[in-house]
Amino acid sequence: MGLSRATKSEADRSTVETVIDLVHLDQYTLGDRALQAQLLQLFRTQLKIQTKNLALCNTENDWKSGTHTLKGAARAVGAGEVCQVAEKMEAIPFADQVGRRTMVKRLEEVRTAFEADVEQYICNR
Repeated sequence: MGLSRATKSEADRSTVETVIDLVHLDQYTLGDRALQAQLLQLFRTQLKIQTKNLALCNTENDWKSGTHTLKGAARAVGAGEVCQVAEKMEAIPFADQVGRRTMVKRLEEVRTAFEADVEQYICNR
C-alpha cells in the first residue's frame, strides 16, 4: 500500500531535509516554491560542473577557488552536507593528491545523493 499524499509529501520533505536546510531555503526565498525549485536546479547544475572541475583541477589557485566557490554556493541554498565536504576540501593542501582524490570521490557521493533527493522533492512538491 502506497503512502497517502500528505504522508508521502512529509516523507519527501524529511528526505530532502537531510541534504537541504528547508527552513533556510524558505527564508531565503520568502516561501516562493517556484524560486526554491529554480535555485535547487541551478545549484544542482553548478554542483555537477564544480565536481567535474575539481576532479580535473591542475593548479592550486583553481583548487582553492573551486572549493571556496562551492562552499559559498552550498551555504547560500542550505546544502549543509555539500558545504561540509567543500570546507574539508578547501583545507586540503593542493600537493596532497591522495587527499584531493579522496574528497572529490566523497563529493561525487554527496552530489549523487543530493541530485536524487532534490529531484524527488521537486517532482513531489
